[in-house]
Amino acid sequence: MPTTTQHSPQGHAQGPCQGQGQSQDKSDVKGEENGANMPNLSTLSLDELKQLDRDPEFFDDFIEEMSVVQHLNEELDSMMNQVENISRENESKDTHLVELKRRLSDDYTALKTLGEKCDQLNKKYLKKSEEYAPQHIRELLQIAASNADADCDRHVEHFLNGKIDVQTFLNTYQSSKKISAERKAKEERLGNQLSALERAGI
Repeated sequence: MPTTTQHSPQGHAQGPCQGQGQSQDKSDVKGEENGANMPNLSTLSLDELKQLDRDPEFFDDFIEEMSVVQHLNEELDSMMNQVENISRENESKDTHLVELKRRLSDDYTALKTLGEKCDQLNKKYLKKSEEYAPQHIRELLQIAASNADADCDRHVEHFLNGKIDVQTFLNTYQSSKKISAERKAKEERLGNQLSALERAGI
């Protein structure tokens, strides 16, 4: 006789039933979520349904009570708070940036003023350096000696022309001659010192 295969009640025959059960559970959960998000119109009376159709304010209140709308409002409030916080941070940063720019401008002005003073002092220093340079002093001594010699010549000319007497001539001439001799002596000593420094390579 042919062998008859017996299937257990818990075999493959129950596979489709289990799949249908799981699909049914998911549908139920999804339906509950949709039910929680959508308004339950079945709980409203006929008058309320009519009022919902006629009264925009009542309709708005009914919509506002929906969980999905409340959730959207909460998200909107959260986003607005974030925008306000970012705006305040940017305003604070802008204020700080303005302060930094002001300080930078003040520092630049102070630095510019200091630079101008430095240039003025440098020019004065260079001028004084030229005035007190040995070569410049030697030239001034030569000019002073030449002026003293010119004074001597002028005193002689005045005396010969009878413009001054003998005593006046002697006093003025000797004074100018003394000044000329002193300046020539100083110029000569300074010239010797410069020559010695030049030979020494200084």
